[in-house]
Amino acid sequence: MARLTTLKPRVQTLGAKPASGGWAATSTKSTTERGYGWAWQQTRERILSRDNGLCCVCSKAGRVTLATEVDHIVNKAEGGSDDDGNLQSICAPCHKGKTAAESHRAGAFRW
Repeated sequence: MARLTTLKPRVQTLGAKPASGGWAATSTKSTTERGYGWAWQQTRERILSRDNGLCCVCSKAGRVTLATEVDHIVNKAEGGSDDDGNLQSICAPCHKGKTAAESHRAGAFRW
């Protein structure tokens, strides 16, 4: 009789980060060590609730998309803060694009 094999799951749970690539491959610090501990989790939930769980970037473009992340409108590296007014709910694709644009902009200033 043939032996059954277990298939690896193909769908990640909501909020799961990939095992390789992105910040997961470069950061060895925990979320708390990077400044995203309990207080940030409370802030994150408050912002997602404030924005009705929808991506602010998509909403401005006339799309309705579930937000899975909270983003600093002005990133912390450019002087942004954790104040609620500087935070927005955002979907993963919009956050990835915004972060890439910010990284590109930061790279443009390096000599």
